[in-house]
Amino acid sequence: MMQTDVLATAIAAGQTNSAVFAGPARIKGMVVSVPAAGGTMTLQNGSGGTVKFSFVAPAVAGAVSVLIPGQGILCSSGIYATTPANMPVTVFYG
Repeated sequence: MMQTDVLATAIAAGQTNSAVFAGPARIKGMVVSVPAAGGTMTLQNGSGGTVKFSFVAPAVAGAVSVLIPGQGILCSSGIYATTPANMPVTVFYG
């Protein structure tokens, strides 16, 4: 089985179509800092592209780790994130 390096990019809160990685990659997981108001964070295939992952956080402050099973979610046009106010995310990809 072929292995790839796992990399990470932190995306600030309140971003729209912010590049996690601009080339083809697979989403492996993430750590989401959830604000007291909750919110929805999405990861898209390409800037403004198809939503490949959506995380709806409840209105409870804290941090949540999300692990993607298998080989991850393929984003052939790059991984781009949209985050609500006060919800930064660190995305792991490879």
